Amino acid sequence: MRFNRTAALTALVVIGLVTAGVVGATASGYGLNDQADAHPDTYIQEDRLTVETHDQTSMDWLEYENDSDQLTEIEATVNGTDSGAQVSYRADMLEDSDLVKYPRVDSETNNSVSWSNAGNWTESSTSITVSDSDGSTASGVESVQIATDGSLSSGASENVAYAEQSITSDVEKRYLQFVGNVDSLDSSAVVEVQVRDGDGDYVAAVIDSSRDATASDVIANQTASGVIYQEQLGQLSVKGSGDGSLDAIEEIRVVTTDGDATVTITGLNAQKKSQWSFGEERVQNSDGNWESQTVRERPTGDRIDAKSLQGFGDSFEDATVHKLQYLDVQYRMSDKPSSVNATFEDAEQYPNFPAILSVQYDRTIPTAYDLSHGSMELKTEQSLLSDRYLQLRYAEGVGDTDAENISSDTWIDLSGSLGEDGKVITADGSVQPDTRYVVEIEGKVLEEQQTNLENVQTGGGGFWGGSGDGGGNPFTSLYNWVAGGLVGLLSLFGLRQKVGA
Repeated sequence: MRFNRTAALTALVVIGLVTAGVVGATASGYGLNDQADAHPDTYIQEDRLTVETHDQTSMDWLEYENDSDQLTEIEATVNGTDSGAQVSYRADMLEDSDLVKYPRVDSETNNSVSWSNAGNWTESSTSITVSDSDGSTASGVESVQIATDGSLSSGASENVAYAEQSITSDVEKRYLQFVGNVDSLDSSAVVEVQVRDGDGDYVAAVIDSSRDATASDVIANQTASGVIYQEQLGQLSVKGSGDGSLDAIEEIRVVTTDGDATVTITGLNAQKKSQWSFGEERVQNSDGNWESQTVRERPTGDRIDAKSLQGFGDSFEDATVHKLQYLDVQYRMSDKPSSVNATFEDAEQYPNFPAILSVQYDRTIPTAYDLSHGSMELKTEQSLLSDRYLQLRYAEGVGDTDAENISSDTWIDLSGSLGEDGKVITADGSVQPDTRYVVEIEGKVLEEQQTNLENVQTGGGGFWGGSGDGGGNPFTSLYNWVAGGLVGLLSLFGLRQKVGA
């Protein structure tokens, strides 16, 4: 008999892959198919989870820095909102060099001259001040705050000026770009952000409560955080006492008139010939459908809800996003299999039911300095008819006590909340982080339900790339191919020989 070593080796490799794939399908989870209709989905749902600092260059989805300064992944699923948004952030909480390094000077080492240094501004009098306010919007974000002292009356005017630039080419093609907060604004006050040349001409955009926020020369018309303004200088009317044209960019001046105001700046530029992109916000179109729309201006400020951070593009693809929020986070059974214990027991005492499904969900939501939790609820889905439940209960704040040792008076019975199958039951409407919650479920299941629950598939159909329904895969379980013997498998590779050959 000739022995085909190559085919034999191939067969052994396939046997190893099949074994690993089949065993791994169950061993990698908690032994239940979470796509089965009878799967008792149980989870803690959080409306908004805030990660203090998200560095796009070093951190992945749902990662945070724990209190030991190690990157840690949150074991959860971001369900998102009805609009499809999964993350939320604010423009004044972005940390990126493009927002603060103006002007860009090729000969300057590290572009050290910046508007974000209050010492580079000149104040017209003691009635107005410009001060370093780094970290006032978020830790790590550079900013300055410009404020009048409360004495500015009608007809009075004060200003601060930044004169570190001298740009003489393509002036009309460049953009005035402003990011920041309108912290306070008297009803009569007007704040102008002026771009000035050397002979007295200027163009300006305003913060003015009497103006329409959609006007091309209006930054904002109310107090707001996360304001974004970007307008090409050539689109703004030239004012001042010069020759009537803006010939250069020599100074940026912030002028407050007729009342008091406080403004915080986190982004400022008058040199770029293109706009910044602040992501792809989910908005409703005229047909009522949700779509993604690039954010370039935002006079009302507030948070930007987006599918992801990919919409930043080249502008802020490496930016650090402070106080990043994940929307509708669910700490599901499948996200942390080690938190679930699921078993089937014989149900001889219940005719027509071959098994009792017993599930225990045990979860504690992590806490850390860099995590801020929103509103959280403990939920479980009724996956069986009401009369098939033998037990449905939960316990809260039980420390390290094993479930079987939790006292009977600690358990809270949920059987009275049962209704139609598919009902989502809110077990606890005020879940607290760093508190242990245990849910116990016992119910009678039919043979078909048990089969579907036990039909655990690996993601994407596992090694075989199947559809998840078990069709087309001769090795759905380790038992099937072992029971059939190795003869059939060897035959696939031409190793089977006739006896005596």
